Amino acid sequence: MSNLVDLLNQSASARALNDWKKLEQLSIEVLRLIHSETKVDEPDLKTVVKNYLSSIVGTGEFLTDLDSKHLSTYQEGLNKLLQFLGKRPQFVSTVDYILQSANEIALLALHPITANRNKIAKHLREIARPDLAITICSQIISNSRLNYYSLTILCGAYCDLGNFDNAIEAAEVALKFTPTPNKTFPLNSLVRAHTLKFKSNGDLSEIEKALNYGHESIELKLDIYSANAFIVAAIASANEAEIEFAKEVLKKAEPQMREVDISALIQAARTAQALSPQAQVLESFDESNDDQYLGDFDSLLDLVMRDEGFVPQVFDVRKMPARFNSGGWFLQGLSEVPCPTCEKVALHAYRKHFKRYGKDMHYWALVCDVCRTATDSIDYDRREFTFIAGDLDERFPVGELCRFCK
Repeated sequence: MSNLVDLLNQSASARALNDWKKLEQLSIEVLRLIHSETKVDEPDLKTVVKNYLSSIVGTGEFLTDLDSKHLSTYQEGLNKLLQFLGKRPQFVSTVDYILQSANEIALLALHPITANRNKIAKHLREIARPDLAITICSQIISNSRLNYYSLTILCGAYCDLGNFDNAIEAAEVALKFTPTPNKTFPLNSLVRAHTLKFKSNGDLSEIEKALNYGHESIELKLDIYSANAFIVAAIASANEAEIEFAKEVLKKAEPQMREVDISALIQAARTAQALSPQAQVLESFDESNDDQYLGDFDSLLDLVMRDEGFVPQVFDVRKMPARFNSGGWFLQGLSEVPCPTCEKVALHAYRKHFKRYGKDMHYWALVCDVCRTATDSIDYDRREFTFIAGDLDERFPVGELCRFCK
């Protein structure tokens, strides 16, 4: 274990010096230790994978110089990492989102139009290279100074580096020139930037600005992104009225969640806030993309059609159509408790993993073969749903079925 700690410390020094060759060598040594059964916790695993990916990106000329032909070197290094993780599949779910970003960088770099370069910059933040994200966004802005998408990513990248004044400046320009329907993106970025600045210097005016921007974003478009941004700011402020409002916001943004779950999440977030270092948010959230899930499963409707031979009716409430049409769903099992509507044993439960403030959770979709409807758990009487959930969780433990929880 001391060997691992020493190598991680050396890696941090190499990263600080931008010594990418040294960082690559050290990352490989750490990966070899892990391969030889050295125990590693989740944060350290994420760190070493990000270190390795950062090292093979190196100076990033293949991303910043449009005439560069060195993408193959990055792709070869990425393939080596994927081969290693293929031998240790238990690690894959932990770093899945990081690998997704690494793969996207390679694919998008093949066609470096402005839209793809913006996405590359966003993915560079995920693999801990905000410095290159800043370079790419600055190049784009030099040709299109009011590219609000680039300015929003630029804000996030500056926040990653602790340069909050530049972050706020970029997001303020983005807010000024973003079309109204999309203003929630720079607004959420401003919430995050002012919250982080408050955590770094304790200036109460910063958290007041964060909360004000948060309210503005929620009024414009209440979704999980504006909710997440506001919750982080509310908890950082320690203002009980704002925290209570945050609970109501989350309840509206995630209508399928029960009140007890929301209270538990807020409490967990408060605990994490108390333990987190300055200038660090509680949960990473994407300020500029509505496509939250990056999984490889079918939609719920596709799964039901494949498994049961029909497309279930879904009522247009609580954002269920959009949620059920998204990916990531898997079958939990058939309940032995009869459907409360038709009283037949025909109720299948489907689940979808999500994570909130470090806590693994699963959405519900209940599909009746006789009624041919799909709904979330909120439509059921609490007592009825307790029997259904208890029966399913006893016979089909969701933690053993979900690939992210195994």
